[in-house]
Amino acid sequence: MLTLRQLEFAVAVAEEGGFTAAARRCNTVQSALSHQVAKIEETFGARLFERGTRQVRPTAAGEVFLHNARQTLRAAERLHEEMAQALGTVRGRLALGQISSLTTVQLPALLHQFRSAHARVDVHLRTAMSEALLDDLGEGRLDVALVGVGPQVAVPAQRLLLHEEALALIVAPGHRFAARKRVALAELDDEPMAGLVPGAGVRGIIDAAFAQEGLRQRQQYEVTHADLVRELVAANLGVGIVPQTMAGAMRGVVTVALKERYRFLTYAVWRPDPSPAARAFVALLRAQLAQRRPPARRSR
Repeated sequence: MLTLRQLEFAVAVAEEGGFTAAARRCNTVQSALSHQVAKIEETFGARLFERGTRQVRPTAAGEVFLHNARQTLRAAERLHEEMAQALGTVRGRLALGQISSLTTVQLPALLHQFRSAHARVDVHLRTAMSEALLDDLGEGRLDVALVGVGPQVAVPAQRLLLHEEALALIVAPGHRFAARKRVALAELDDEPMAGLVPGAGVRGIIDAAFAQEGLRQRQQYEVTHADLVRELVAANLGVGIVPQTMAGAMRGVVTVALKERYRFLTYAVWRPDPSPAARAFVALLRAQLAQRRPPARRSR
């Protein structure tokens, strides 16, 4: 019968891309790890990995095994977490993901509050584009993700809307649009642009808008950080389209409204079966959001 340790070894090989790195991650020697993976392959009569010269890749059978191995490991981890909660303690691991341009949530303060209340939870945070974060959430690699998307993107049912705003155009002070109050999207046809790479939520909205209007999108500069978008636009190398809040905080550029309203939605999304740690984090997030929103007016 397979052990959880064997499953951990196989998953580590896949995620680290090799046996040596996997052994370091699992705090064991490579020979022991390789032996255990070989025992799994012998049990099922199938190779789990293609052993190349540079990187180890899962076979088709390996992908099936790894998918189920991750689910099994998560179920075992969940058992410990649920038992701890039954005894009045939140423990376990909380894997968070967020877009790098997140401005609507004070995440450092929120994490400090969470760690103070739940010291036995091991918190991990990483940044990525919204598309990658949603994929990781679906595959079980994240517990909660803070993403920014357009209305055209299907987000999980388990979600909390954090913020909604329009997109705005940013241009250099010397650009021909700098003195304008509004610019139509059609005026950006074949205009040099600087923006985030495909996979970013804002980029998805822009791509869909240009395609719908039959316009040519000339993205000459595709980068992974909004700060670099600002620098490229400030240097008059292209125009950019970013969320309105972000545009207002950018120095060295001019913000111009778009005639069309393109909505940018910031969500917290989580798995259908949230762990006790994930539930506790979302509860804190809801509380922070409630404090930020103005109280409803009473009718007279």
